[in-house]
Amino acid sequence: MIGKIALVGAGLGDPELLTIKGLRKIEQADVVVYDRLINPAILNACKADCEKIYVGKKPNYHPVPQDKIEEIMIEKARQGLNIVRLKSGDPYVFGRGGEEGSALKEAGIAFEVIPGITSSIGGLTYAGIPITHRNLSASFHVYTGHLNDSSQAIDWSIAARTEGTLVFLMGMSGLQEITKKLMSNGKDKNTPVAIIQWASRKQQKTVVGTLETIFKQAQAAELEPPSLIVIGQVVKCREELNFFEERPFFSTSITIPFTKKKGIASRLTDLGAEIIELPPSCKQISEGIIDFSKAQQVVFTDQLSIEMFVRLMKQNKIDWRNLSDWRFITVGHHTGSTLEKKGILADHNYLDLTVCLQELEITSTTLFLGDSSTIDILKEEKIAGTKLISHEEKIVVEIPRLWQKTDLMYFPNSKSARLFLTALNNKELEIVKQKKIIVMGQKTKDVFNYYKIPVILTDEPSYESVVEKIKEEME
Repeated sequence: MIGKIALVGAGLGDPELLTIKGLRKIEQADVVVYDRLINPAILNACKADCEKIYVGKKPNYHPVPQDKIEEIMIEKARQGLNIVRLKSGDPYVFGRGGEEGSALKEAGIAFEVIPGITSSIGGLTYAGIPITHRNLSASFHVYTGHLNDSSQAIDWSIAARTEGTLVFLMGMSGLQEITKKLMSNGKDKNTPVAIIQWASRKQQKTVVGTLETIFKQAQAAELEPPSLIVIGQVVKCREELNFFEERPFFSTSITIPFTKKKGIASRLTDLGAEIIELPPSCKQISEGIIDFSKAQQVVFTDQLSIEMFVRLMKQNKIDWRNLSDWRFITVGHHTGSTLEKKGILADHNYLDLTVCLQELEITSTTLFLGDSSTIDILKEEKIAGTKLISHEEKIVVEIPRLWQKTDLMYFPNSKSARLFLTALNNKELEIVKQKKIIVMGQKTKDVFNYYKIPVILTDEPSYESVVEKIKEEME
């Protein structure tokens, strides 16, 4: 069986600009082959066992040649796997998607193309520049800036006479030649020009000038790839339409834990912050054995304990009707609520483990389920005659180093803090100690205290309090 391939455009750097269909394909993929400019947060949508293959290129540095990239996709497809070729922007706008599609067609492999927001349009938008405007530009023309490629030579006489908007992608190395060629072919030296670096990302920087001045201005501003060049009267619109760079958290990057609920991430993004999302955790459930033939008293010490218990039930083909004589005890409000969602009311719910151990009548039929640290505590208590089954949740994939360069970090609960810190080595922990870290709740602060890492505690357990703390730290 031959697998299928989707050429997916990831759009600009903001991961929320990915299309719904593109996201679905990534979630279903067995293999993702991705480029350099992809925001790593997009890869968090991959399945836990998805193979991620980096084939990124830099100017004049192509460690994985184009034909090798095509070979990788064809080989994986012939193994019956579903592949996503994840490309920045749009696959067909100077993304070599057409070449890859032709190679797949020749190899007899089915593929589809999912468009993305190209930087030639979206990048301008994030700088407050519309690519067309009723009163200023009725057309636009997009060129590659790789001027040393004779097969893609530009007719400068035509380009110079064009009245619409001109956009050059990948053109920073040829900026001086671009401006000279246009002026020498008759383009007015006072034509407005803008260069946008890292559009939609924290590093976004926009420089505005004219054909005559922009090269020296770009040098002074130390602009570098990836940047795009826009030439035309629409550049004047930036004064009125620049929305992104005027947001209060613009140019601020914040690391947050992965969560399927994007409430705080969306709020911070809307305020202009760039969010660096940590990888999701992997739940490692114990293969412990439970004797379901005998009624027992089960103590769930956290929410994941319930998931572990239900999984063991399924493995043994047991349903809740077989457990009518069992007693179920929960520790913590959220644990009790999780059990209730399974259709079972706890016989008793304790606020914390200490109270549970003090008040619960523990017998030889008592079974404790919890994470490894909780089970270690119970072992130290030397609770005789009971059965202890542990589970563990950890970040098992390599954490991208982007978090090391962010301005702030935010952790909403003790679990997210523990998962992050236990995934780091000693050198990385030393880096964390130098970061500004905002946390919600004393329990979260206690996790960092254990590692002797200073943090900033929010005044209240609310998103509004988080935002206020971030504002204070930015001042």
